[in-house]
Amino acid sequence: MSTTPTSPLVPVTPAGPDSVAAQPRVGIVVRTKDRPLFVTRALRTILGQTYPGWRAILVNDGGDRAALEAAIAADGLSGQFTNGAMTALHLPRSIGRSEAFNRGAQALDTEFVCCLDDDDTWAPGFLSQLLDLHDRTLPLVPDLGGVASLVTAVREDILDVDGKETLVALGEEDLPHSFRRNDFFLNPIAYATYRQDVYPVQWMLNRKATLDAGGFPAAFNVMEDRAFMTRFLQSWRVAMLDSKLAFHHRRVRRRGDTQQNVVLNTLDNPSYDWRLFSDLAKVPVNTPPDLDPAELRSGALMRSMAATIIKELNDETSGLWHKINGEMAALRARIEALDARIGAVDPIARTEAAPALRAWSLWDHVGEFGAGFPLGAGTPFLERLSLSMAESQPGLLMHASHAQRRCVVQVPSTGDWAALELALTDLAGAGEGLRCELIVSSTEGFLFETALSVWQRDRLGRRSHHFHDSHVHACPPGGSVRVARDFPAEFLDRTSQPKFSITLPRHALNFRLAINDLVVSRI
Repeated sequence: MSTTPTSPLVPVTPAGPDSVAAQPRVGIVVRTKDRPLFVTRALRTILGQTYPGWRAILVNDGGDRAALEAAIAADGLSGQFTNGAMTALHLPRSIGRSEAFNRGAQALDTEFVCCLDDDDTWAPGFLSQLLDLHDRTLPLVPDLGGVASLVTAVREDILDVDGKETLVALGEEDLPHSFRRNDFFLNPIAYATYRQDVYPVQWMLNRKATLDAGGFPAAFNVMEDRAFMTRFLQSWRVAMLDSKLAFHHRRVRRRGDTQQNVVLNTLDNPSYDWRLFSDLAKVPVNTPPDLDPAELRSGALMRSMAATIIKELNDETSGLWHKINGEMAALRARIEALDARIGAVDPIARTEAAPALRAWSLWDHVGEFGAGFPLGAGTPFLERLSLSMAESQPGLLMHASHAQRRCVVQVPSTGDWAALELALTDLAGAGEGLRCELIVSSTEGFLFETALSVWQRDRLGRRSHHFHDSHVHACPPGGSVRVARDFPAEFLDRTSQPKFSITLPRHALNFRLAINDLVVSRI
């Protein structure tokens, strides 16, 4: 394969508001099989995109058609398949994950293609921001084959709620450094050696270049995206947007899935043959007997040898790195526990909000000399904070020290429900979302929950309290945790009184919530 493009990829002229339907730029392949619980969420994340010039094709890889169509109808999405925005390709029998994507990409007629698996999601600005990055970069990079965003890994579980299977988010999961690099382009050798990585949910690639590269290899039932991207990067560059706009969802029970359960399966499924497909996805270092001399001169063999050498070095050093990292983490935990015992917790976490974007900060309202006073249920303090609980009780106290950068809220009994809430009213401008950053510390450790608290009216006009997008977090003993929650404008616009809710543990006695920072910024 040539190491440089044989012909430029001329971008399609962006469609205007009146011609979007006739000339969409972005095609989206959603591949699914017998997972109706997930697929409607994926379709809704497409409908939530701020960029309208897309077309989506749902490839049902031999799954139960009736069950899929019933789920789509139950979620009110059938109309999207009759107005031309979305199409469905129902395969009579399974052709595999790879060919399901390829078949969808071939059926599209767009400049770009995205791969949104049925259990993943995007932020509303995913398509628009990636298109903007592509169009700004292409004049400087003729071999630009695509763009990608950063990703957030979301832990979730499937729970029975009122007799119905429901997806419940459990918070974020840490990702390896390979997903967090700040390179502008994906590096072909770094990618081939697992020192840089992307999931399919992150990228938007030129569709013609994707098909010219062969698409996903049909023989692969896992790692197909790595095998494809390794080959794609030999000819094209992929620019990275330094923004987390993609969400890769993982089920918490996946490690117990040993039989390729269709609901739980993820890339961690141990029933897949990892070693085989992992090695097949690498740049081959073997010299084929019929190697074209032109291919040898092109440097393909040199690249594969370099990738192999770096991989070997990486394997040799990774064990030592993990050993040192583990020992450092254990030592850090012991120091933090000791600091906590003597009352001098100095949390490692720090807020990251840029000063220019801050809309509200706890320490701006505490004052230079600190503050301390009794609290009452539902009574605001420090401008926007309040305790939401059944009733006031003796011993509800608050003390904040600017010098120690520590605000403690004491609750004698949390009972069935107690939450510290921050009013978000009027903090966001028109069309703006908000990011709430919270840092808490503890000597004992505890679990807590965060959500967007809203008031809504039902069909009879009655107001009721609802919590949107609840996440569970853990504050470790003797340490701290940073929580960053993003609430898009469409969520904030659902109510006139949105609040950031921090739900305390139930039936806790003499509970103390130690806040080291609380900042709201515009996004």
